Order: sequence, then C-alpha cells, then structure tokens
Amino acid sequence: MNIISHPIVNSRTARGFTLLEMVIVLALIGLALGGAMTLFISTSSERQLKSAAGDVELLAKRARTVAMVQQTPYAITFFEQSARLSPLVEAGYTDDQLKERQEFEADALRGGGPAPKFSPVRETLSLDSFAVSVRRWGSNNWVPMLRNDPQVWRFDPNGICEPMGVRIDFEDGWMEMEFHPLSASVRDRSMEAR
Repeated sequence: MNIISHPIVNSRTARGFTLLEMVIVLALIGLALGGAMTLFISTSSERQLKSAAGDVELLAKRARTVAMVQQTPYAITFFEQSARLSPLVEAGYTDDQLKERQEFEADALRGGGPAPKFSPVRETLSLDSFAVSVRRWGSNNWVPMLRNDPQVWRFDPNGICEPMGVRIDFEDGWMEMEFHPLSASVRDRSMEAR
C-alpha cells in the first residue's frame, strides 16, 4: 500500500496592510496622543494651582499655631512674588530691614541681653510663577500684590486671624480661597483651570 502525500496548498495568500489601513491607525494614534496632551496640560495647571493654594493654607495654619504657642502676634505679609511668615512687628519689612533686625537680635544676645523665650519663626513662600491678590473682610475687590504695597494678614495669640480671601492666578486658571477666622483653614474654595 503506497500512500502518496500531497502538500496542502492554501488558496489564500498572505498579504500586508494597505496604505489606507496604516493611515487610519496613525490618525487614531494622533488623536489619542493629542487628547492625552491636552488633558495633561490642563491637569498640570490644576496641579500647580492646588499645590500653591495648599502651601498658602499650610503657611496660614502655621502662623496661627506659632502665634498661639509663642503668645505673640504673627503675620503673613504678601509681597509681589512671595508670602512671608514673621512676627507682626516685622510685617512689611523689606529683606534688608529684616536682615538688620536679625543682626540687631544677634548682637543683643552676644552682648549679654536676655534670651527670648522662643526664637522668632520666619518662613518665606516663593510665589514666582503666580499672581496673588487678597481680599479683606467686608470688601468686594481683590487687591493685587504690588512691589511697594505689601498686604499684611494678622494672626493673634488667642487663635483668631483676620478673615481673608486669597486669589492665586496661574497661566490659564485661578483659585480663590476664603479663610475661616477661627481656624485659619479654607472654608470656601473655587477654581477654574482651562
């Protein structure tokens, strides 16, 4: 018995992708990447605004806590490109004036003067990429930070702070925060990021 084997011949021939199929796939990939980039860019602005707002809120809570612990009024002074936490007596000082005061304090300690119970807390929050405005209690207008017109936000030793609104503007969005006078935390927040 002789078996003859025949190779199975496939009538279908292998073929590649057509140019039209490749163009459609590339167009879909381009649309997906374009949508992802748009989402990433808007999310980046939103993330920047939330980060800056969180830093301002943290500075406010720190100012309230330090004022209560040290039983000394503290302030956050908003400048054009920064916000600085310092004792109220130093509110509005320029950097040069603040350095002079620190040198005076150091000289007094070296000269045998009485040491303070607590060292003054001084912190600066950089807001280089943002435009900051404040709104005082009872006002409807936002006051932008100008080079020669810093705005001072007071925190008293009894834990109460001035009711204040802070607006942070970024490239293509903004965030407004209203702070509670008893807790220095954000009680109302609104935001728009494009």
